[in-house]
Amino acid sequence: MSQKILVIEDNIEMRENISDILTLASYEILTASNGREGVVLAQQNIPDLILCDIIMPELDGYGVLHILSKDKKTSDIPFIFLTAKAEKADFRIGMNLGADDYITKPFEGLDLLNVIEKRLQKNYLLKTSFQQGSLGINDITDERRQLKELNKLLENQASKTYKKKEMIFLEDRQPHELYYLKKGLVKTYKSTRDGKELVTGFLEPGSFLGYISLLKNKTYTESAVVIEEAEILSIPKQEFLSALFNNKEIAVDFIKILSNRLFDTENRMLELAYFSIRQRTAIALLQLHEQFQNSENENFLITISRKDIADLVGTATESLNRTLADFKEEGVIEIHHHGIIIREMQKLKKAII
Repeated sequence: MSQKILVIEDNIEMRENISDILTLASYEILTASNGREGVVLAQQNIPDLILCDIIMPELDGYGVLHILSKDKKTSDIPFIFLTAKAEKADFRIGMNLGADDYITKPFEGLDLLNVIEKRLQKNYLLKTSFQQGSLGINDITDERRQLKELNKLLENQASKTYKKKEMIFLEDRQPHELYYLKKGLVKTYKSTRDGKELVTGFLEPGSFLGYISLLKNKTYTESAVVIEEAEILSIPKQEFLSALFNNKEIAVDFIKILSNRLFDTENRMLELAYFSIRQRTAIALLQLHEQFQNSENENFLITISRKDIADLVGTATESLNRTLADFKEEGVIEIHHHGIIIREMQKLKKAII
C-alpha cells in the first residue's frame, strides 16, 4: 500500500509540480489550495506526511500546524514546511511549533524526495521502537514514569532535608554524588562573569540532579539551590557508576533522561538566540504552568518569583515586569501578590508565533 502525502500549497503551478514528482515516486497524493482546506483533508484522511506552504490565504502554515498538533489524530503526522522564507527566525518559529523539517523554494525534485523518504523512514522506526517497548520519542516525555531500575537503587539511600535557599551543589565544584529530589522544588542555574544568573531549569519531585557532570567526570556546569524545602536522596558516585555500567536497564533509563535534557537545552538556546522577550516570557509561563499544574484548576497560581522567571527568560526583572504588564492589559494573565494566573491560554500560545 502506497504512503499518502498531503500537499497544502496555494500556488497552482507549484502544487501540480510537487504532485507530479510524488506521483512518479509512487506516493498517493492529496492536495489543498489553502490552509483551512488542508486542515479538513488532514483530519479526514490522516496522511502519512504533510507538505505545507507558510504564506497562504484562509489560514497560513503556522496556523495549520498549530491546529493539527492539538488534534490527537493528526499530532504525530510528520510535518514539513515549504517556504521561500529563509530567515532563521521564521525557521525557528516553525520548529518550535513542532515542524519536523523545512524545504526552501526553489528546490530540486531529488532533494524533495530525499527529505520525504528520510522523514517517513524515521517516523516508521520511531513507531516500531515504541510498539516494541524500546527507546522511542514517546519514551522521553516524563522521566519519572520510566525509572523502575533506578528506583531500586534509591531504596536504601539516606535522605537529607534542605531548607529554602540552601545550596545543593555549586558550579565548577567536583561532583561526588548523584542527587534525587524526593520532595520540594529546586532551581538550577549558570552564573555569568558579571554575577547574573541564567536559570536552566526548575526541578520537581522525581528528578535527578548532577548526573551529567558525574558521567563526564568533570566539574559541575551549573549550580543547584532549593527554592521550596526539599528532601533529597544522594547516591555515592562510585555506587551510581557501578550500577550504570553493570545494569543495562539503568543505562537505558539514563539515556532517556539525557536525551530529554539535550532536547530541552537545544530548544532553550534557540529561544535565547531568536525569540523576543515577549515570546520567551510566553514560553516560560506556559512551561511553568504545564510543569507544575497537577489538576484542572483554572485558577492555578504560578508561584515562582519574578526574579527567577526573569532569569529563566534571560532578561532583567524590569523588562519581564513590563512584558507581564502588557499581557495583563491584554487580558491574557492575572497578576496577584503571590503569583500569576494564566487566563487566556490560546492567546499566550499565539504570542509565541
